[in-house]
Amino acid sequence: MGLWEPVMENAGQAAEPFGHLDGREEIMPDCVELLSDLKLPTLAEVLDPISFARYFRGVSLKFSGGEAIEEIEFRVLRHVAGQRCTLEIRLRTPSGGQVLIGKVFRKDRIRVFDFMTEVHQAGFGLHDEFSIPEPLAYLPSLRLLLQERVEGPVAEEIFWAGDEASQAVAAERSAQWLARFHAQAPRRGEVSPPDEYLNTKRMRECAPRIAKDARFTLKVDRLHDRLEEAAAAIRPLELCAGHGAYRPDHVILCPGRTVVFDLDTHDVADPARDVARFLVALRRLALKLGSIRALDKPYEIFLQTYLAAGQPGVETNLRFFEAAAYLKRAKRILDGRGAHWREGTEAMLDEGLRVLEGATTP
Repeated sequence: MGLWEPVMENAGQAAEPFGHLDGREEIMPDCVELLSDLKLPTLAEVLDPISFARYFRGVSLKFSGGEAIEEIEFRVLRHVAGQRCTLEIRLRTPSGGQVLIGKVFRKDRIRVFDFMTEVHQAGFGLHDEFSIPEPLAYLPSLRLLLQERVEGPVAEEIFWAGDEASQAVAAERSAQWLARFHAQAPRRGEVSPPDEYLNTKRMRECAPRIAKDARFTLKVDRLHDRLEEAAAAIRPLELCAGHGAYRPDHVILCPGRTVVFDLDTHDVADPARDVARFLVALRRLALKLGSIRALDKPYEIFLQTYLAAGQPGVETNLRFFEAAAYLKRAKRILDGRGAHWREGTEAMLDEGLRVLEGATTP
């Protein structure tokens, strides 16, 4: 392991392969859109199997078991234009092959690899019940992180289509992982104190942007006022390692192993922030199922499991962070103007008010 360029994370269902190296073909034409992403300047080199093989040659023995790599095949798992692209990388050797996950970043992210390495060594390794994907390497010249590909159902899929028993297990294991991470993971990255949360640029923009739509003006003004009151009542807690984007779609439930990926936005924060983001993600998923109350049971199981295992005092601060996350989600729904955007925006505002006022909002 070293400063080569591998990173790995689960990234959901793979797309069709678009390029491979076997001495006959190069990049297939359907990746033109990816290659035109000028804000990811190294992506074209990564997606060109010939070029990638040249960069990869120095570290390939680690992933091929000493065998020659006969073919490299890519599948695009997720592309966030101008920010990052997550790939599945298949290496074929005479006796089989191996599959890795690679993430190409816009900017150098060696700090993500370093943090994952520290977390992995702090009790979140391959054989630990609560873990992260093994960080394999980082290639600075390509801004590419390589990591273990983890097989298993994602918690979001279970909440979407699983039965009540499997949803309960997914909620409990997700909460246990987060409590362990907050307690044991090294504190690295930017410090995000609670008293600065409302003053971030994104949060300052939320209420005015939603209030421009007259249908939501009264509710958003009321919610913002309640948020300021809740912020003033925040209890000082010991800040801990923060995941930064803890959601059900980042949790993989393997037999005997709960694995959480996507630590790109890790920081040091109030533990209630990560708890709130997971709970709001459950409410968002419930809305897609037809009712914001559809996942009340896993919501409560996750919350009670975390509160029993986590740092005392989290519940007091949780009201603020959860309501603030509903406000941010309302803005995103409003900006996106997708199907049922009016209902979705209002549901998020109502839920934020319910959390802060302790009652069902009309």
